[in-house]
Amino acid sequence: MKSDARVRSGSDVPAWAQKVHVVGIGGSGLRGMVQLLNQRGSQVSGSEMAESPVLDRLRSINIDCRVGHDEMNLAKGVKLVVVSAAVDASNPEVKAARSRSIPVWKYAQCLGRLMAEKNGIAVAGTHGKTTTTAMIAQVLESARLDPSFLIGGDYPGLGGSARWGSGPHFVAEACEYDRSFLNLTPHAAIVTNVDEDHVDYFDSLKDIRKAFGDFVGRLPTDGLLVLNHDDPSSRYLRDLSRSHVVSCSLRPRVGDWWAEELNHFGIGCRFIAVHSSGERFMVQLSVPGRHNARNALSAIAICRAMGVSLGDISEGLEAFTGVRRRFDILARGPVVVVDDYAHHPTEIKAVLSAARSRFPLHRLVAVFQPHQHSRLKRFREDFAAVLSGFDRVLVMDVFRARDSDEDARLVRSDSLVELLTARGASVASSPQLEDGLCELLREVSRDGGTDGDHPGTAVIFMGAGDITELAKYFAAHVKKGTFQDESLKAATTQASRSRVLSA
Repeated sequence: MKSDARVRSGSDVPAWAQKVHVVGIGGSGLRGMVQLLNQRGSQVSGSEMAESPVLDRLRSINIDCRVGHDEMNLAKGVKLVVVSAAVDASNPEVKAARSRSIPVWKYAQCLGRLMAEKNGIAVAGTHGKTTTTAMIAQVLESARLDPSFLIGGDYPGLGGSARWGSGPHFVAEACEYDRSFLNLTPHAAIVTNVDEDHVDYFDSLKDIRKAFGDFVGRLPTDGLLVLNHDDPSSRYLRDLSRSHVVSCSLRPRVGDWWAEELNHFGIGCRFIAVHSSGERFMVQLSVPGRHNARNALSAIAICRAMGVSLGDISEGLEAFTGVRRRFDILARGPVVVVDDYAHHPTEIKAVLSAARSRFPLHRLVAVFQPHQHSRLKRFREDFAAVLSGFDRVLVMDVFRARDSDEDARLVRSDSLVELLTARGASVASSPQLEDGLCELLREVSRDGGTDGDHPGTAVIFMGAGDITELAKYFAAHVKKGTFQDESLKAATTQASRSRVLSA
């Protein structure tokens, strides 16, 4: 494990902290945490490095959001400061809190305290946490159990990413980065898979496996652990858990829950969920891909164990609309624009598979923004292998996050482009992002996304950085049908200043 100088925990506070200040309030997890605290009756303030629509949304619910980190942001009367895992002790607001003996908690510590007040359900795993968490929350809602939830993405089906409900259950993502999930003491948990990632923090896959082992070891003897039987890297967790273990598989008669007759249709898929006891029922999802069928099986297993009826489970999963940035279709027609959070080779492989099943005859174009130099350095060959499965690829420069200066110097997108070129991937003509996208739009405007071999084109934007803004701009141009180079160039410059390389 990499050493760091992160913030250490403070003393005990709640009931419920009355006045809480959040450093990094616009982060994907913290923005949901802020909503929970607000709904609990806490007076919440916070700061972020730059303005964003997220801050505007938080201000609309009376959250005091400041831009820039400054000790003056810490108002009188603050009882607790909550920070993201990326905030260190040198932050001026953290230093001010320390000087005033105000406890400073990481996000995960705060989540752990909130979860302890309910029947906690933690969803862990390298991939699929957000979707699986949202599926469970939707099923519990359909069962009229009014769950509390904290989802690492925006889920429109339940009005956003977080809610403090009146019911007994609290379902939340349990992230392995920084060993955050070791702050949680859930009664039930899911591990969707165990894969190598967060190489800026973990030294090896062995290190990651140890962290997951420690996590499942926190489950009580009367608890429940749901495992993905199809993932060989996580089967070892069965032997490390004191809780009852239930396994799921997409292969018939494997594990405790399995899928039969899995078929793709329209925008989603359907299958028959079968339990080893003989229970069986039809599941219909409006989201595509085998990975989502697998996520649904995990949700079924944990909800059924909690006594939710098959009818409510079926209704909830059919009502599940998908999480934003998880195969999020922004424009439809001959030209389809998809926005996805995928930033790991395994996730891109799942997106490609879903796209091939959803748009079997379309030309598939990937616009990929690598997230972290350290991740690109470790997985270059794997990225090249999966991206070469698209018909065309545009590769942006790396979105830097938590990277060392050494990693930033040693690896750039050029190296991925070279590997893709060596694999014979389609090469676009322009080295500039805005020119490459304008060229693609010109092609789309000429043929409506069609050509002699394809009835349409699906442009799929992937990455965990700011590429989502670019996807929105591109989709807006497609919807308007206004393919003006200068207009798009201005939009792409505003969305991201990263240079694009074409592979």
